[in-house]
Amino acid sequence: MHVLLVTHRYPPDGTAGAETYAATLAAEFERRGVEVSVLTAVKDIARRHLSVHRRVEGATPVVEVVNNLFATDFRATWDEPRVDAIAGELLDELRPDVVHVHHLLYLSVGILRACRERGIPVLMVLHDFWLGCARFGQLLHADGERCDAVDPARCGTCLPSFPWRQTDAARRVGRGVAALKGATGIDLSGPLSRRHRRGVGDAPGAAQPAPGEAAAFAALAKRRLEEIALAVNDARPRIVLPARFQAEWFVAHGIAEELFVHQPTGLDWDEARAEPRVEREPGEALRVLMLGTLVPHKGAHVLVDAWGRLGEESRGRARLRIHGPADSRPAYVEELRRAAAPVGVSVGERLDRRGVARALAASDLLVVPSLWLEVRPLVMMEAHAAGVRILCSDLGGMAEVIADGAAGSTFPAGDADALARALEAEIDRAEEPSPPRPEPTAAFPRWDAVADSFLRHSAELVAEAPAVDPPGPRS
Repeated sequence: MHVLLVTHRYPPDGTAGAETYAATLAAEFERRGVEVSVLTAVKDIARRHLSVHRRVEGATPVVEVVNNLFATDFRATWDEPRVDAIAGELLDELRPDVVHVHHLLYLSVGILRACRERGIPVLMVLHDFWLGCARFGQLLHADGERCDAVDPARCGTCLPSFPWRQTDAARRVGRGVAALKGATGIDLSGPLSRRHRRGVGDAPGAAQPAPGEAAAFAALAKRRLEEIALAVNDARPRIVLPARFQAEWFVAHGIAEELFVHQPTGLDWDEARAEPRVEREPGEALRVLMLGTLVPHKGAHVLVDAWGRLGEESRGRARLRIHGPADSRPAYVEELRRAAAPVGVSVGERLDRRGVARALAASDLLVVPSLWLEVRPLVMMEAHAAGVRILCSDLGGMAEVIADGAAGSTFPAGDADALARALEAEIDRAEEPSPPRPEPTAAFPRWDAVADSFLRHSAELVAEAPAVDPPGPRS
């Protein structure tokens, strides 16, 4: 079997959740003798926009489409015919048996049409809500508030501030850097791309758009939602949902319910428990930990607020450490540290993978106070594997992890009083003996079990696929 993986980023360029998920499956497939190729996007202003480049990552052939966000039409952020043509040529060249789509951000939903036209079955994984939400699929408004659903009128007040394209100045810089590198080999993309970088979260809010602009973007958001749902439903992919709650959300936004299957995200259990458990001594303070990017929607400020509402006696029986990348919102982090210091909360820097494992091994309680719809947070699964209790917001995949059997409880998202009460309860039960570390289950599987599941679905899709004469020869 030949599997083509499609994702918006791929290691080493991208190492976030969806990218790591795709690369982990690629490695698992290759260990089973499955041929794997990758189609991905990359931002590199030293290379021409929408140019195509090939490399090998490990043993995996990777085809990169350069997307420097030079689009002039918002529609190109979800449907870009030039990317469709590139994908079609690659499909004709490789003739994969099945295409696994992990993300279409920076690519195009037309890739689904290209697969359908060639009779190539598609397995999709919905790692976030990009099919509905144009703002990176995060369901976060420019004002910082969570969007539980996609309301095009509300999108109209959000998308005008969304950096969906590079500024004209950045475009000129990009063209100049690409021309210089092509002529001389000198690459100035690093410092200049940092100078002109734009991204979600650069500012805590957004100016109110003009009524006409808001109406125009509302219409675009509505069209985007309808066209993406139509493209997905017409392609008839089998859609893997890492969390069960996603099904209701996507059905409400136009995706056919019969396309869904549920498969929890895999976990490297050996890595998650590589560090020996550091047991708490009798009478020692409860060790409470938060790990996550220090931005408002991750809710660190809610945790610090709740910690300050604990009585001094309770705080004396526990200690709280917060770790995470601090460069996305410096002003927010500065304010967080000012609030944390008087109540004895330590706010540290980002931990590497080994540091995360060590921190979990030396903790008793992980708090996940996110204010947005997390799908299946890896840190919660790692905490579960490490034998750490979890206290989390009652939203989406966070609540689902607890419902699936992870030790812990939930509290109403954003409610500092409720979180303080839950922390008090955890502190009061601190002297109870720790249960043994759990073992893998269907709800918390190893990656090899997830890979087997994907290959079973793939084999079924290939067997069910209609016979279509492909337009190009196999290379």
